[in-house]
Amino acid sequence: MPSRRSHTKSHHGCRQCKARRVKCDETAPQCQRCVKRHITCSFVTDGTDGFVQSATPAPLPTAPQVDHLAPKDGPTNGYHNVEVPLHRFDMPQPSQPQQPSLASSISPAPPPAKVLDLLDLELIHQYCTRTYLSISSRLATHVIWRDAVFREGLRHEFVLRGIMATAALHRASTHPVYSDEYRKYANAALIHQHAALQEYSPLTASPTADNAVALFSLSMLLTVITFAVERLPDDLKTGGPYLTLAETNPDIYLPLGSPTRNFIGVIVTLRGILVVIRQTNQYLQGDIAEMLRYPKIEDLPVHPPEISRMYEDLAETASSYRPHTIKTELSVDELCELFFKQVIRLRDVTRCRGVVEWDNHIFSFLVGSPPEFINCIKQGDPMALVILAHWAACFRCMDHHWWAVGWGEQLVLDIASLVDMGAWSKVMEWPLLQCGRSVSDPGFAQPWNAP
Repeated sequence: MPSRRSHTKSHHGCRQCKARRVKCDETAPQCQRCVKRHITCSFVTDGTDGFVQSATPAPLPTAPQVDHLAPKDGPTNGYHNVEVPLHRFDMPQPSQPQQPSLASSISPAPPPAKVLDLLDLELIHQYCTRTYLSISSRLATHVIWRDAVFREGLRHEFVLRGIMATAALHRASTHPVYSDEYRKYANAALIHQHAALQEYSPLTASPTADNAVALFSLSMLLTVITFAVERLPDDLKTGGPYLTLAETNPDIYLPLGSPTRNFIGVIVTLRGILVVIRQTNQYLQGDIAEMLRYPKIEDLPVHPPEISRMYEDLAETASSYRPHTIKTELSVDELCELFFKQVIRLRDVTRCRGVVEWDNHIFSFLVGSPPEFINCIKQGDPMALVILAHWAACFRCMDHHWWAVGWGEQLVLDIASLVDMGAWSKVMEWPLLQCGRSVSDPGFAQPWNAP
């Protein structure tokens, strides 16, 4: 009767296979059965190369001299008379496969692992699980923020820094201001923001096919970052390309510390996105192109009759506006035409308030405004400020975003304290009502006078 044994008998298997009474393949540094079962093989713990040491190991045989390793002619290069120790066990029989030595089967020691920053890992987890959902109301862009933008972060550190800065600000918003946790996350956000801008800013001058999507991604993240950072306590803010703009720019005539003056930094960032889009547009293909979609005006719901009348009154005021002093090179008629066109643009853009998914389209008003209008805001022109107050009242549609909440109301109330309510109360009534306030409130009695 033929033997039923289908394998060569061996006593050199690991202890784990012996305990299970199964055939061990005796491979080094650990057998494959232990690898598959995710258990530690005794070959590793005993320091052997695939064979179990016996209780009384056989003595090592004397190694022969191997003079043949040295070249017969010329220098020996140190190979002459090298002793090569044999394996400590008997050589296997010809019928047995020769086992690899431990030295040949173990890879060189890897370099020391980098120390993991647990806070950064927490911020990445925060972004990938929560923050990406809070950036935009458009459902179609959520997967882009989570996947496409994050992929760019793995390729370009400045995007990853922007991602972590956004996530840190999101985490900070969940804690009371001036708490230790708030300050921890706010400081982390400022550090990552500064590092991102250090690399990002020089690259915007000449985008390439390799970094165009990354530059566009960070420019979009900077919108969120700027809105959130401008709301941080003053003692936490650090100097940056746009954070100190409101304090150092001599062309801004608004009073120091006013929310409207601080908002200039947000406007500059928003308008910078348009510059980046124009420079990178030819490279923005595939998934990321969805971010560039915007609604057609005719597809948005029309304003209710009372809102339409409000814009008619505002447009009429703009057409008949006669400033006491003109701080631009435009004539009075050109200035009136400029303000009238901005009222019409604002009327059309703010129809997006009727569709939550398109609420961020409201940014397009400031992004696409002509430079002359932005300059009028910086100079404190009352007509420009009143138009901005109407935009801010409509911007309250974004209050469900943690990074935008409160900005609209704060701007409306600040502008009401800057303009002369005796002259502008009629057109300021609507934006104040959107904030639950009235033109007769005592806080608006003393106007600020632009220099």
